[in-house]
Amino acid sequence: MSLGEKLRNLRLKTKKTLSEQSKILQVSMNSIYRWEHDLAVPRKPTLRMMADYYGVPLDWLLLEGASAALVSEVEQNLLGMFRKLPDTNRYKILGYVERMYVEEYGTEIQYA
Repeated sequence: MSLGEKLRNLRLKTKKTLSEQSKILQVSMNSIYRWEHDLAVPRKPTLRMMADYYGVPLDWLLLEGASAALVSEVEQNLLGMFRKLPDTNRYKILGYVERMYVEEYGTEIQYA
């Protein structure tokens, strides 16, 4: 899936019109149209803003093919919700997931 296809799918998934999206990103509707049709590529700060807004990793937006499939839709949704929570709740969730991991695998998580 191309960058443009991903951007269009994300916009449609959140039920935003070109007009609404242009106001959020403070860019023209023509720019969004060009991005979604792979006629142009947004600048990196705009890509970061879109990734944060949609709750997807910036790398996922930029990767194509098999590499992009490394982040499933469930993971994208989880990350999107997680990013909207205050830090205190993020740490509670992290602790919960770590306890689940230990119960499932009988060992502590090894962070790289």
